[in-house]
Amino acid sequence: MSHAALRFLPAVAMAAVALAGCSDEAPQSRTAPPGSSPMAQQAAVPFNDADVAFARQALAHHQQGVDLASLAETRAENGQLKAVAKRVIDTHEPEIARLSGLIEAWGQPAPDDPNLEHIQRDGYIGPGDMAELAGLSGKDFDRQFTARLIRQREAGVRIAEAETQHGRNPDARDLAATTSRSQQQEISELRGLQQG
Repeated sequence: MSHAALRFLPAVAMAAVALAGCSDEAPQSRTAPPGSSPMAQQAAVPFNDADVAFARQALAHHQQGVDLASLAETRAENGQLKAVAKRVIDTHEPEIARLSGLIEAWGQPAPDDPNLEHIQRDGYIGPGDMAELAGLSGKDFDRQFTARLIRQREAGVRIAEAETQHGRNPDARDLAATTSRSQQQEISELRGLQQG
């Protein structure tokens, strides 16, 4: 072996040792380099299966909440009910973006159809119920909408509570706590409207 080749061997050996420590599967807990993008920093924060399940379920739940609340804009008679529905939309739209960002940062697939993520879950409003609501207006709409939105909000609280109990990611846990508080407040308001 030539003298030049012998000088090259230590560098090859060092590279081999460095590569041996690499793996195709990145750990779910990393430290992002300083100055990296917020998305990269979020990806570096630990997360677990409960966080991923929460993000996917909450994304589906929030999207359905927006779809449901949007019906009230033209069909509800009660002004307070319209105000609650508007608040649902205003709260959920930025949270949908935040949940989508978490899913993307963790390298997880977004649901192909968010409704599929929500099917079989307690509180899911099926297509038949949505179509029925879309055909109502005035007091009939208000009564049916309120009952369904309460059920949908209660499901959202359960999704959020599962995250606060089992999740690991600080941003997901923070979002779950915020979601739980806002939806419990909405449930109280909606029950007051039912009784009043």
